[in-house]
Amino acid sequence: MKKYGFGVDVGGTTCKIGLFETTGTLLEKWEIPTDTSENGVRILDNVAAALKGKMAEKAIGAEAIQGIGIGIPGPVDARGEVAVCVNLGWKQVSVEKELSEKMDQIPVKAGNDANVAALGEMWQ
Repeated sequence: MKKYGFGVDVGGTTCKIGLFETTGTLLEKWEIPTDTSENGVRILDNVAAALKGKMAEKAIGAEAIQGIGIGIPGPVDARGEVAVCVNLGWKQVSVEKELSEKMDQIPVKAGNDANVAALGEMWQ
């Protein structure tokens, strides 16, 4: 049974991350710096490392993760792709596909950070 999920809010200076139960209960939150050097090429690698590190710390296997939601400070299309995100330096980044691959195919859904925050507020 899938019991957990991650929420990630990518900002220009920090990525705020939460580990949740699928019921919406926040179990833990932390943040990592957003490395925007070299057009943000390491942002998704750093997010994946932080998520995998928390999974190892809590002894949570990938089979227990329902998915990862990630909010991006810019427009995200229906395929989870970002054409341009100026404050991250991103151009043509397939957020959902790339982060899912880095996370051993755990499903990822990406959206504009303000939109996904509103959805979370509405749900909870």
